Amino acid sequence: MAVPGAKAFEIPAQVQALIKAMKDDEKVHFEQDWKLVTLFVGARDLCDYCMDQNNLTPKNYSENLMLSLDMLYKEVPRVMVNVVEVLEMDPLRRVTKDALVCTLIQRNACPCFFNPEENSPELAELNRINQEYQMETERLVSGGRYDGREDFTVVIQPYFRNAFVPFIGDGKPDLSFFSVDCFHVSERAHAEMAIALWNNMLEPVGRKQVYNNFTYDRTKINCPFEDQPFIFTKVNSLLSPPVTPTSPVPNPGTTPSPVAQCDSSMPVWVPVVLGITGLLFGWGVTWLFMSCRERRSKRKMVEGLIEMKGTGF
Repeated sequence: MAVPGAKAFEIPAQVQALIKAMKDDEKVHFEQDWKLVTLFVGARDLCDYCMDQNNLTPKNYSENLMLSLDMLYKEVPRVMVNVVEVLEMDPLRRVTKDALVCTLIQRNACPCFFNPEENSPELAELNRINQEYQMETERLVSGGRYDGREDFTVVIQPYFRNAFVPFIGDGKPDLSFFSVDCFHVSERAHAEMAIALWNNMLEPVGRKQVYNNFTYDRTKINCPFEDQPFIFTKVNSLLSPPVTPTSPVPNPGTTPSPVAQCDSSMPVWVPVVLGITGLLFGWGVTWLFMSCRERRSKRKMVEGLIEMKGTGF
């Protein structure tokens, strides 16, 4: 149902088409089947913001998202909605190649980000609007508007909040993640985005990775925890223990290091035995400490009684 290059005001119509398609599809049991809808929009709005500031405001962006989510909330049973936060656009300015076609297409496809000079007021304004798009999305989803149903949830997946352009050894952007126009992403980048989305879904709300980690390394695909074999939502994230980040925050200009693999060479019983052993050791040390302290107290008490008997009261 998604249309490439769409703006936020076009999403409600796409959602209507999606709902109709699900109802009309004989393979879909509309009332009983669980559905997963992923919504990712905003880059086109930002690219054209400087030419239509009255209509492409962060508030209008949020309201169009709200209209779309409201339709899903009112009409679709058993659904989880992923809202992929709009990406941080500024790093895309570093994607360059000595080719006229790249320069022309970038400036034509996203003029409001590629035409301004570095450190210009126009670019600073676009970066601020970019952040406000993200903040308005957070306010909408976390405000409780969609918390009234047990079979409906909306979760922000923020892996694009802080964007990093992958670099190769000589400090140049890795163009294999981009198409020939140096702006749209390649099949390789789409695969990385799919991994990042999956990993975000398996991280608790409030503790999700907020940057992309494009390394083309399949070992970084997360697996569900044995004690939490589910996709995280606002409700089931409340009681979840701390989760180790999938990877360290990379420095700009460097390639992030691979993350831990799903499989582990350490048997499952090893941590359990070590934990029990540590607990027993701690109890033993505590008992010895308390016993010594008690004997010392008794000794001082006896010495005090003997001293009192030897006085002339």
